[in-house]
Amino acid sequence: MTAATNKVEAFNGFSQWLGFGNRGVLADNDPVEQEKAMECDALLTTAGIFHNALDIAEIVRQLLEEG
Repeated sequence: MTAATNKVEAFNGFSQWLGFGNRGVLADNDPVEQEKAMECDALLTTAGIFHNALDIAEIVRQLLEEG
C-alpha cells in the first residue's frame, strides 16, 4: 500500500513541478472544464515521464554499444 501511495505522490509532485497555468488552481466552476484541465495536466505529466524513459533507453543502448 505504501509503495502505491509513494508512486501516486511522486506523480503528483512531478505534475506540480511540470505544470503551468495558474499554478494548478482551477479557476472554472464548470466540472467539465475542471476535468479537462486535470486530464490535460495528467497527459502532460505522462508525456514527460515517457520522454525521460526514451532518453534513459537511448543512453543505455549507447552504453551497451560502447561495452
